[in-house]
Amino acid sequence: MGDLKTPAPVALLVAALWQESFSESIWRQALGECGEVLCESETFDFDFSNYYAPEMGDKLKKQFLVFDRLIDPSELLHWKLKAMEIENQFKENNQRRVNLDPGYVDSAKLVLSTTKNFDHRIYLGRGVYGDVQLRFRHGHFVVNEWTYSDYKRPEHLAFFEMARKKYRERLIKMQSMADEPHI
Repeated sequence: MGDLKTPAPVALLVAALWQESFSESIWRQALGECGEVLCESETFDFDFSNYYAPEMGDKLKKQFLVFDRLIDPSELLHWKLKAMEIENQFKENNQRRVNLDPGYVDSAKLVLSTTKNFDHRIYLGRGVYGDVQLRFRHGHFVVNEWTYSDYKRPEHLAFFEMARKKYRERLIKMQSMADEPHI
């Protein structure tokens, strides 16, 4: 039998998808609770799927943001519910103008939250599931058969590897500060 251990904190990630005509500054401001941005990908055209087109239209932009706020991985459920509140706040004619998918990056993986259940997803509670999109193996992130197409792009894999490196630096700094004697 193993001993129960508290997991290391993880870096909060948000994958933001929005209508080209919707102001990026508005949804960014709504993410203020997430902390300062540690790193962000380039904004790119979301042309990987038509899944969101009926609701959000066909001119969509996307960006990945990783925050300096380190969270307990069990908080992913909270952040998904918070993201859904923000999405609802900006709805127009009952249609989302922004889609925010929180997740996290840690040393071993990149996890997203979702409200859709599939065989590879783990239930977190309140209708939310966790989905391991990427796994870190032999110095690089590797994809799964279910990994979303935009997460598979070489430039995005490189971004997530850089985000992982910055997360680990932040984690080490946080741990060394906790180890310092307090006078």
